[in-house]
Amino acid sequence: MDRKAGSSGIFPTCLAWKALEVAFFCTLVASSVYGHWTVYLKVGDHHPSERATTSRATYTWMMPALTVAICTHNPRKDYLERTLSSLAAQDLDRQLWELLIIDNASNNEVCSSVDLSWHPSARLIREERLGLTPARLRAIEECQGALILFVDDDNVLQNDYLKVALDLADRYPVLGVFGSGRIEPEYEETPDPQLVEFLHMLALRTVQNPHWSNDPMDGIVPWGAGMVVQRAVAERYHAVIMADPLKQRLDRTGNTLNSCGDDEFSWVATEMGLGKGIFPELKVLHLINKSRSQRDYLLRLTEGHAFSRTFLRHLHGLKVSRPEAPPSLAITLWALLRLRISEGSYEAQRLVLAVRQSATARDFGSARRKGIERFFNTIHG
Repeated sequence: MDRKAGSSGIFPTCLAWKALEVAFFCTLVASSVYGHWTVYLKVGDHHPSERATTSRATYTWMMPALTVAICTHNPRKDYLERTLSSLAAQDLDRQLWELLIIDNASNNEVCSSVDLSWHPSARLIREERLGLTPARLRAIEECQGALILFVDDDNVLQNDYLKVALDLADRYPVLGVFGSGRIEPEYEETPDPQLVEFLHMLALRTVQNPHWSNDPMDGIVPWGAGMVVQRAVAERYHAVIMADPLKQRLDRTGNTLNSCGDDEFSWVATEMGLGKGIFPELKVLHLINKSRSQRDYLLRLTEGHAFSRTFLRHLHGLKVSRPEAPPSLAITLWALLRLRISEGSYEAQRLVLAVRQSATARDFGSARRKGIERFFNTIHG
């Protein structure tokens, strides 16, 4: 006999549903900086007063500990393939890291032609805003790792680079950004011996011992070739750059040779109360094509460095000064004739030093002055 609503009984169908009713909810628990996540499946009665119980079925997956990001514009295929081969040879389990290639508005087909099938978590991403800074911003937006490792498209990383990077991040959590202390060249063409003292501008360095500090002006700055950034620092960097159009002008855009975008990561880290460092156990081979070891390219690079370094100081409220005019005999004699002895003596010393310099050194000094003048013309018109 049918029971009516309001009676002491319960409809049989309702009783059946009550017996089978299960509420599921998931709790995500982060277990470490390496991004291990666990989902606990809990089962409980529908009534809110009932205590939920934890199911024995526990499902675990891993977020990547590290994102490797290659930002590239019109890469040279053989160089990019060597970069990828060095990553394929890393001794770190590939389940612990993901690979992103940020194709920055390239007009060749190299990025789409390389084989990424060897990596289970590789992605090719197109970024149409031209420039290294927009490419890095896109990498930060796309990454899933707790750390981001930026690699250039002409870098060959030593086989243990990723594993050493994770170990250093674990040992020195106070470092918001760190990088290679050994970036050594492989030249396609041997440089002119007269240019040797200027080749360091090709992001080359060798240190024997680790160095770290929280002073962004002390020269201990990780460079983009193999630079490791904590995710929190990367996200803060993203916010800072997006909020300041002037800072978006740092670093390469197409064929321009501006720089110092790497330095901004160190500025952000130190402003967050963290440090930055370089380590010789992080080793990179920098592949340098013949055009980059030529005099004209290095002079352009010197001008770009001088502009960017001065620009960076300005952006952080530091004093910048116009460069001195080249010394000349006329200026020296004019000061002495007017009995300005100290000024004349100073100009004479500058003149002697200039005469002793090689023509190459004088040309690079001129390029530096041009870069600083470009800054003043850019800012002040």
